[in-house]
Amino acid sequence: MNGKFFSKKEASISVFDRGFLFSDSVYEVTAVIGGSLVDWQEHFARLIRSLDHLDLVNNFQEEDFYQIQKKLIKENKLKEGLCYVQVTRGVSERDFNFAKSSSLPTVVIFTQEKLILSNPACKVGIKIITVPDNRWRRRDIKTTQLLAQSLAKTHAVKKGVDDSLLVQDGFINEGSSSNAFIIKDERIITPCLSNDILGGITRSSIIKFCKKNNLEIEEQKINVNDLIDAQEVFLTSATGFVLPVIEVDGRRVGNGLIGDRVREIQKIYLEQIKFKLS
Repeated sequence: MNGKFFSKKEASISVFDRGFLFSDSVYEVTAVIGGSLVDWQEHFARLIRSLDHLDLVNNFQEEDFYQIQKKLIKENKLKEGLCYVQVTRGVSERDFNFAKSSSLPTVVIFTQEKLILSNPACKVGIKIITVPDNRWRRRDIKTTQLLAQSLAKTHAVKKGVDDSLLVQDGFINEGSSSNAFIIKDERIITPCLSNDILGGITRSSIIKFCKKNNLEIEEQKINVNDLIDAQEVFLTSATGFVLPVIEVDGRRVGNGLIGDRVREIQKIYLEQIKFKLS
């Protein structure tokens, strides 16, 4: 934290930190496979974009963040999981006008173990429901304002399913912590980038390799009927990679099993990750 290393019991943040008081902060989550960071450069680029959009102090160097994360991974003997990076506007008197603040940003980085390659959900698929998207309208900035997503996820679990898809004006935006894709009439479709969705790093990788492998992919609006009629559905995220969906709002997707195209995309994406890290 702020250039110093602490145990999780020792680490603490001021109650006057604007990240705590206002969620005035941005973050990134990067997968760790075999003790190595996956797509860190892309995550850092998005972190810088988020900082710029919130007019947060931005004099950070990618290599500094990278070396700190490498040390944390080594010290914590992390083989598979994630690295979490958060930057807040720092400590100041509570005031809605952040222009008065002259404090330095607070930087927090930690690691966490998590099953990624052997995630059981990747092999059996998940069930999801659709819920209204009640978030603020700059969802393309990766801020820590995550209460709406947390409520959506918790609501899904209480309903006996795994996750929620967020819907606005009849169109799918994204999952509670993921981007959405459908496969319909041999086309792979995902919502186009806008202020309504976060430009996911895994989403971007999927689009690139689909184009490289001559798989037809389109970025366009997806309405709820498209979702219900799709032959296959999957979600993508930094620590979920490619997650198949087998049920939406109580209706089976396709035959209710993971489809061949999604399995192919899973396989190609994992091969791509392993090649990058080799």
